Parts: sequence; structure tokens; C-alpha cells
Amino acid sequence: MKNTFRMKQLTFSIVLIMIVIVCLCACDEEESAHNIEKPSPITGETRSFALGFTDFPYARTSDAYLEGYDIIEKDADMAVMHFDDGIPWQSAFDKSGYGTEIENELKVKVSLIPDDHLIYLAITPISFERDDIAKNKGDEEIPWRPRFDDPDVITAYINHANKMIEIFSPDYFAYAIEVNLFFSKTPDRWEEFIRLAAATYASIKADHPSLPVFITIQADFFHPEPENQTAALQEILPYTDYIAISTYPFTNQMDQTQLSSNHFSAITNLAPNKPFAISETAWPAEDITDPYPITIEGSEEYQSAYLEWLIDEAKRLDAVFVTWFFTRDYDQFWEAELQNSPIAPIIRIWKDTGLYDGEGNLRPALGIWREALALAREGE
Repeated sequence: MKNTFRMKQLTFSIVLIMIVIVCLCACDEEESAHNIEKPSPITGETRSFALGFTDFPYARTSDAYLEGYDIIEKDADMAVMHFDDGIPWQSAFDKSGYGTEIENELKVKVSLIPDDHLIYLAITPISFERDDIAKNKGDEEIPWRPRFDDPDVITAYINHANKMIEIFSPDYFAYAIEVNLFFSKTPDRWEEFIRLAAATYASIKADHPSLPVFITIQADFFHPEPENQTAALQEILPYTDYIAISTYPFTNQMDQTQLSSNHFSAITNLAPNKPFAISETAWPAEDITDPYPITIEGSEEYQSAYLEWLIDEAKRLDAVFVTWFFTRDYDQFWEAELQNSPIAPIIRIWKDTGLYDGEGNLRPALGIWREALALAREGE
């Protein structure tokens, strides 16, 4: 299981690198031809939660990148800006610019977010592998500081958080991703991380008192060791406004019928007065096969059943938002180059989790998603 999450993080790293390249030319391309009308709100029943996607593209082309934002505009009311590929530590510490590629990436993302959408921004000081401090983005071969509680690290991270908040003006802000996974891998460094979390939370809340500021928790690592996980999470609960949960149950070879009613509530019950959110999730609509070393059964029926369960849980627990990670299967990316990568078994896992298939056709689960999207969102 730990290897599968390392797989996810490395996959996202590759995609983000490709996005930087795409972003430099995206603004000059004509808009995607995606022509789906956003459903009109249904009167009567309402929903508490926003529905969002990340902007990861299905191919390394500007058309694919733009189509991702087109889907976000038509099939969501929240854009998810998820940064899990390192921190420009020295630049953040110096409060200097981040370099042309990074600055251009951020500018293009901001320019493409639909004006009427909520924004969920997630950053993290934790590495992809969830076992160390994040790499030094922009020059990863040069180490910076090794400890989370180094005063310079804390200063640099708070500066970075403030810069990202200034750029994106988010409605929701996660300052650390899947923190309990870091605890599982490096429990001896948990207190070190808690000190950074406490300082970051206090500083951001002082500057942005009305902004929800939180960490995210990985459910699939919580349930195998609930006692140890609960003890650790109790230490960080004072430094999070939400209980925001990520989950990919299929990586534990769990099908949707095995999901229990306490999959989320076992964690939300740790702080029942804090709002609940689903920070990231997905389910494969096709089997996960070679080059992954085992077969994980997937189907459109399984994906639909999972999404239906997910929406029901979001309603039952009055979720603030739900994030589905991929808009469309990245078959084209896979065929063109990713299947030849040395980490192809890793990349294979999330290839077929989109609500659109590799050809851009609608999956049945999208109908369930759209039914929820058509409900009037409370507070609109």
C-alpha cells in the first residue's frame, strides 16, 4: 500500500512537469471544442458541498490542458489547484521571484479558472513519498534544510503559503497533504512536523482569519492502525479548521461493497464540530493490469457505485466540498510516452479513473456527478 501512494505522488510529479511545458503555450491555442452544457440548478433538494476537479491533462498538449479547464467549467463549481511537487525554498525564504517556468505556470492556471468557481488550493511541505521534507522545487539537486522545525524552513514555508494565497485567492486552503501518511512512515519526526504546522496555521489564520486553513488526512492509512493514527492526529487537530480526507480504497484491493459507513465518520468523529471535506478521491472504470504487478478489477459499474456511495456520504456528513482527481483518462499520455517510463507500473494505477474515458466519452458515473451538481448549493 505504501508503494502505491508513492506511485501516485510520482505520477503527479510527472504530470506537473508536463503542465509547466504546456502552460507556456496554452494561452495562444484556440479553446477546446468541448460543448457540454452545464446543468441548470434543480429546485427543492440542495447540497452542502462544492464539486471540483484538478486540472491534470490527459495528454501533453495545450488542447488537453485547456479541455481540462473546460470540463472544470462545465462539470464542476470548484477548481482544485493541487501542488505536490516541491517548494522553491530559497526563493520563498528570500521573498524573491520563483523563476520564469514556475511563475508562468501559476499565471496560466489563474487565468483559466472560471470566474464563478470556488477555488481549493492545496500545498504541502512534505515530500511526494510522504517520508521527508519537500524537495527544493526549481533545483532539486541542491538540498536546503533537513528539518521541518528549522526556523528558516518555517519562515520560508509561511512566505510560500502567503504568496500562493495572494496569487489564487482561494476559498479553501490546505497547507499540508496526507499528514498521517508522513506519520506512518516517519513517526520519530512527527513532533518536528507538528511544530511547523502550529507556526504555519497560526500565521496564516492571523493574516487571513476568514479563510478555512487545514491539513488533509489519508483514510486508507488511518483504518489499518486507528489507535496510533488517532493519537497522532489528536496532536494536529488544533491546527486544522476542517477534517479533509483523501481516499483511494481500490489501492487496498477493496471494492465498493466493502466500504463501511464509518469510512469517513471514524475520522470526522475525532473532531465532530469541524466541517468535513473530501480532498481527493477516484475509482478506476477499467481493470488495472500490466505493467502493474497485480490486477485490480475495475469497471464503469464499480466506478458508478463508488461515486453514488461517495455523494451519499457527502450529503450525510454535510461535506463542504468533494474533489474527484482526474477529469479524463490519460490514455494518450500513456500511449505516447508514459508506458515507456521506468515507473510505468506506477503510472498505470490512475490511468482509467476519469469521469470521461480516454476518447473523451462520458462515463455513466458522470451522470451521478451531474445529478449532484444540478442541486442548488447551499449558500449560493
